[in-house]
Amino acid sequence: MKEIEKEVKQVFLPVLDSRKRKVRGLYLRGGIYYGLVSCVLENGRKGPRRFRLLDAADRPVADLNAAKEALEVLRHKRREDTLPVAGSKMSFEKWSHEYEGLETSRLKKPRTQVKEGEVLTMWRKYLGPVKLDKINTPLLKSYCEDRLRGFTLAGKEYRPCSVRTIKLDMIVIRNVLKAAIEAGRLAVLPRFPSYKAPPPPRRELLTPAEFELLLEKCTALKEDGEPVTRNGVQLRDLFRVLAYSGGRINESLALRWNHVDWNGRQLWIGAPEDFDASKKSIGKGGSSKNRESRAVDFNPQLDSVLQEMHSRKAPDSEWMFPSPQRGEKDLKASSLRESMIRARKAASLVKFGFHHLRDYFISYGVMAGIDFMTIARWAGHKDGGVLIGKVYGHLADSHRRKMADKMVIGSSSLTSKTHAA
Repeated sequence: MKEIEKEVKQVFLPVLDSRKRKVRGLYLRGGIYYGLVSCVLENGRKGPRRFRLLDAADRPVADLNAAKEALEVLRHKRREDTLPVAGSKMSFEKWSHEYEGLETSRLKKPRTQVKEGEVLTMWRKYLGPVKLDKINTPLLKSYCEDRLRGFTLAGKEYRPCSVRTIKLDMIVIRNVLKAAIEAGRLAVLPRFPSYKAPPPPRRELLTPAEFELLLEKCTALKEDGEPVTRNGVQLRDLFRVLAYSGGRINESLALRWNHVDWNGRQLWIGAPEDFDASKKSIGKGGSSKNRESRAVDFNPQLDSVLQEMHSRKAPDSEWMFPSPQRGEKDLKASSLRESMIRARKAASLVKFGFHHLRDYFISYGVMAGIDFMTIARWAGHKDGGVLIGKVYGHLADSHRRKMADKMVIGSSSLTSKTHAA
């Protein structure tokens, strides 16, 4: 008897209205409403397919009127080509692992792959066995709120994070879901919750005197005669290259001597390892943040420090900053962060970081009256100087006042008078 009842429940029965007429496209099975629409099936051919009808809360509709409305929504999705994907839905956990193995994912920088993998690990723990099509706005919102408050997940404590970190987490899962759509695993992206990140706090600009003090502490000795850091000379060189070129820390550690064009007086940042700066070349490809290389024209300080460093370069290395522990292999320095921390502590500049030297380069370029577009080209910005104008533009006030004094409108200049208050 039970088997007969079960078999009956599996049959799709036409839905009848109050006048016992069939409602076109509506069916009932096991007390649940289904809508029938014509669409492209998994075999690539066009044919009919039934979809469970759900309300706005993603629950089965409860009555005939709601079923009619849900059917119209389903037909609209068919016209917009956003119907739910046919067949059993893949879990986020399984697809996220497949995503990491995609060629498009493997082409990303190793550092990017590592960071993305760390975020995906947290997403897998949070979502558990959730299917791709069940990842919706309320679930994403819940994740954001938990991250802002801090929470414990699978025995690991996650401290409260910033809005900027949440935005990065959202970028990662958006990339995964977009790839699922391209692979036919998902029909449409959910709406992502919006959070406005507060502007970054103002930070004091490093002064030339503080910079010179940092350089001094790199090779200074402690009271017991021990050096402040064992890699002091290399750290001092790195500080100067960063300050005089505006390079990012990872870009600069990857510099080779064949990235220097001595005749053209340019330092190429983000260029491939086998790039020869002395030869003419075309294209933009490279390994910098935006996957492009760029040339920084020599200024007097950059010219001087590169000449000095080249005169005492390691004979067994092509790297500008070779690893102190490279052994027989020619390896670049992976990080000088510990040495930097010791030097900044000795200089009583506890808030100093490598990126301050990029700010130092850009800021003094602005104050020297160099146009924003040129500075942006040196810094690797692709917006033509818009960001530099927003963040550093106020530093050019004195330069603008000098330029205004030189401006002549018409055939003669007028001498301004200073009025007493």
